[in-house]
Amino acid sequence: MPNSHYIDLAVVAAYLVTITVVGIWIGRKHSKSQEGYFLGNRQFGWVMVGFSLFATNISMAFFVGGTGKAYKVGIAALTPELLGGLGMTVSALLFIPIYLRSSITTLPQFLGKRFNKWAKVFYGGVFIVFTILTSPLTMYTGSLAILSLFQFEITPANIYLASAVIACTVGLYSVLGGLTAVVITDAAQVVIMIFGGLLVAIMGIFALGGFSEFWSAIPASKLELLLPHDDPEFPWSAMMTGQLMASFFFAFANITMLQRVLGARSLEHAQKGMLLGAGLKMSGLVLFILPGLIAAQLFPEIHPDTAFTTLTRELLPVGLSGLVLAGMIAAMMSTQDSGINTLASIVSIDIYPTFSKKADPQKGILIGKSIAVCNIIWGVAMAPIFLTVQQGIFDLMLKFGGFIMMPTGLCFVLGRFWSRGTSKACLATLSTGLLLGVYYNLSSSLPAFSSLLPEALGQMHYYHVLPLFAALLALIFIVISLLDQAPTKEQLEFLKENTPERPASPKPWHRSFGFWWTLYLVAFIALYLYF
Repeated sequence: MPNSHYIDLAVVAAYLVTITVVGIWIGRKHSKSQEGYFLGNRQFGWVMVGFSLFATNISMAFFVGGTGKAYKVGIAALTPELLGGLGMTVSALLFIPIYLRSSITTLPQFLGKRFNKWAKVFYGGVFIVFTILTSPLTMYTGSLAILSLFQFEITPANIYLASAVIACTVGLYSVLGGLTAVVITDAAQVVIMIFGGLLVAIMGIFALGGFSEFWSAIPASKLELLLPHDDPEFPWSAMMTGQLMASFFFAFANITMLQRVLGARSLEHAQKGMLLGAGLKMSGLVLFILPGLIAAQLFPEIHPDTAFTTLTRELLPVGLSGLVLAGMIAAMMSTQDSGINTLASIVSIDIYPTFSKKADPQKGILIGKSIAVCNIIWGVAMAPIFLTVQQGIFDLMLKFGGFIMMPTGLCFVLGRFWSRGTSKACLATLSTGLLLGVYYNLSSSLPAFSSLLPEALGQMHYYHVLPLFAALLALIFIVISLLDQAPTKEQLEFLKENTPERPASPKPWHRSFGFWWTLYLVAFIALYLYF
């Protein structure tokens, strides 16, 4: 490794130590009670909520894969982020008020209140199993990224070493500090990420002779947000159906993302935090898309997935490049710390009390922490196995995570808006959706199972298939509900909005959620009209 890389490595090491110490120190005051450990005593302001939401959404994959997609296809790679942001604002309006009003501590508890405890356990259990199965993959991808950034050799020993670094940083402050440590460190890491992305974009534009020269050299086909129906990467028909549906379900029912929203100090802070997170997702145009377009002009022969790191190494001075690389690692850390904290919360709050008649909250926290630590150790121990695993299995595990949200999101939507929905219908939908996910992902990802998939489905884009399965599951949910006994009024009571004895005093128009949501929608529509 060149001597200059040691300086960058020192910068990254200093960053990792600092963020770990700060996370543990801040979180120690709020980790004694169950509500303090898992919800930060419900004291997060809207800025913290929004920054943490954005950090949780932005993983290392966006710096690598997102910039790589922009390198190849242009700004159409921003579509998933834009639709995801739109889903967050809709969730803030339609779901967050119910979540906070019912004082749930985790998302599966919504299914428990609306249907029954087994719906809650099913969703929480699937999340736990999936998290444990993918923990080695998470450690592997994080380790691979660190080793690649600093041009270390990819060997099992180095994978172990890099995984141990991740475990000793992210694992420490996530397990010891709870959600407060996660949210505070996420906010700090967003600043580093935004700084790094902006710096790379600015330096790249200067290297090309200025913005006008850069912009005029971009092919017109790369300045389209909506690509043709037959485009293999981002066909508009798939984006506006399956991708839109997946983004909305994710925003309504994702356990990991919405945990910090449940910790907001009020509904106003929760909704504004969701809106801020959605607005920050638009910054992907500068943070990921512009670097991809710049790299395509400066380095037309490189592999697309190396676009961001190539720009960082070639355009930035030593030390500063280390800070930008720290931003990439921060993206990975902010995703992993949320997963660790959520795993502990599901075990402690949703699973342990269900199977223990004398559940003790403090013991629950200890059990949750222990499971999280065991999962981290398991991830480190098994990470090198992916050096020899077929690429098909790698893709399968990544794709399956998205498919799990479809039946879950469907149950959240139907449970929220259709009072006739029953617990039997929910469980049937969740279990059938899980089986469909296993079937489709195995048959579409692994050659050994490809004969099980009809040719017509095999030729369709993934996001064209998703709405078909969603329609089938919705039909199952509706039919079983109509054949079953209707829910009681008591089961549905928590969905009703309580009328306050004293109406809240009106806020100035410029501080209302409606005003800022309108501005967001104007910006969202303007992007699609311009591009």
